[in-house]
Amino acid sequence: MIRTITKTKPLLLKLATRSASSYTQIPKLSTLQQFQDSVLQGPKGVKVIDFYATWCGPCKAMIPHISKLMNEYPGVSWFKVDVDQAMDVARSCDVSAMPTFLLVKDGRIASKVVGANPKALEDGINELQ
Repeated sequence: MIRTITKTKPLLLKLATRSASSYTQIPKLSTLQQFQDSVLQGPKGVKVIDFYATWCGPCKAMIPHISKLMNEYPGVSWFKVDVDQAMDVARSCDVSAMPTFLLVKDGRIASKVVGANPKALEDGINELQ
């Protein structure tokens, strides 16, 4: 038997809206082919790729800042790469420290922000707008 609960619909809508721009919603790239298809050859525009590790404290500290930037710059596409699961992607982008943020415009790598530096990341996004 399926039961409909109408009281929770507004709450579910609020939660869905709030989580739509949440860090957990960022597409994860696991292979070099996915990276090339989504970032280098995908639709034009500004893209930010977050290279992170699950064990990295500074990476975790950046999550609220990334979520904030996602809300402030809705035209920017975001992707994330777990360096322990996609070593070939990290290697091809010369990532040697976490977090590293790759900023891409129209399929070209424009700049890189190494370390947990929210201001540098926002400045990099602004430069590409």
